[in-house]
Amino acid sequence: MTVWLNGDWLDDAAAGAAPNDRGLLLGDGLFETLRFSGGRVMRLAAHEQRLRASCAALGMDCPLDQITLAPLIEELAGRNGLSDAAIRLTLTAGVGERGLARPVATMPSCLITTAPLATPPAAITLATSTLRRSATSIAARHKTLSYIDNVMARREARAAGADMALLLDTEDNLSGADCANLFWRRDGRLFTPLLDCAVLPGTVRAALIAGLEVEQGRFAVSELADARCVFVTNALMGAVRVSQLDGRHIGRDGRLPAEVAALLGEA
Repeated sequence: MTVWLNGDWLDDAAAGAAPNDRGLLLGDGLFETLRFSGGRVMRLAAHEQRLRASCAALGMDCPLDQITLAPLIEELAGRNGLSDAAIRLTLTAGVGERGLARPVATMPSCLITTAPLATPPAAITLATSTLRRSATSIAARHKTLSYIDNVMARREARAAGADMALLLDTEDNLSGADCANLFWRRDGRLFTPLLDCAVLPGTVRAALIAGLEVEQGRFAVSELADARCVFVTNALMGAVRVSQLDGRHIGRDGRLPAEVAALLGEA
């Protein structure tokens, strides 16, 4: 596969990381996962806005100041023969001397890769993780390269026979899935956790909140018990229904809410 690294088109085997890259050594960096479909990047403006905000929060230069993402991704997909693709932009804080302090003059490194876009499943199962997200954690509120909590939560879920982990915050409020935001429908209304519950501000989440009436708040796991539909969202899958939580069936409806499917263009 061809990748884009700091202005060069390379074979992926030649795009190795520097041994003193802070992203490799410390997880000092960010990433964005984007969906390329029908010749365009879905919700590109929302992804760019989030990347700029996260770069500012981490004190990093934003690559969007030097590159125009849309034509770059289109060319990358074309070079790899993909009309529908999962795109990943990985931004590290660049190389630096040993230690936590980031050099003032560090030069960030930007890598953009692509892969075939997988077909979303009809439904997924969740298992509640023993890990807890902190609302004050940078890693909970931004897509940082320090993703070990999510990795271990997914490992825990798979060991329990589930597809994804359900994560709670340190106050035992619903937060989200290990790689997705969480929604449910009850009594004809849509609900989702507040960002203050250590929630990552997902781009599909933002689209649903902007286009539909969604009640945000602090909710316990018990809120899901009598929901007519529980579903998760992310940039690659769109919206996918949850059929089980901790081995028990949840959601009486066998399909996504009609207004959600219509807004996201889901069949």
